[in-house]
Amino acid sequence: MFMLFAASGLSVVSMAAVYKSWQRQTSPMLYIGVAIWLMSSIAWSMSVGWEFGVVYALCLPGLLVWPFIAANQSAAPATQQRPEPRKLDLSVSTSIQHILHSIIVLMLMLIFSVVASLALSALLPLEIASQLAICMVISPIIWGLAVYHYLATSKKIKTVGGYLVATAVSLAILMAMPI
Repeated sequence: MFMLFAASGLSVVSMAAVYKSWQRQTSPMLYIGVAIWLMSSIAWSMSVGWEFGVVYALCLPGLLVWPFIAANQSAAPATQQRPEPRKLDLSVSTSIQHILHSIIVLMLMLIFSVVASLALSALLPLEIASQLAICMVISPIIWGLAVYHYLATSKKIKTVGGYLVATAVSLAILMAMPI
């Protein structure tokens, strides 16, 4: 029971530290917050088991952030000028570019995240059921991070090449694993 309260307290303290780092614009406080969050993840796993502990450690900060958001809520005055909406661009080159981005994000990055999460979980010294459970938890996280990275970078071809290499390495790891 003590670990449950300790995990909850560590989660709240980690969110407060991240909030303070944002408020003061200092990175050491952010690192402290992340370290405390990692400790809370371990405490959650020790108190309720790793299956639920990982879920609680990942989901609780998303719920705890709302009071901090509410504390900093401000209403901006209404603007007098309304911006003109952009014209709809249905040119062939723009349409092809958007279709390629969709294919890369929805298919290539999904394949990368599944293969990479399978390779990462296969390297863990756990039973197959535990490895698959970990794979199910980290696959959407890897996919989201990869998609965010791809959409945020200006060197998209180089990024896609890097993810193809990472997928090939992950496949090589999976092929080398004994069945």
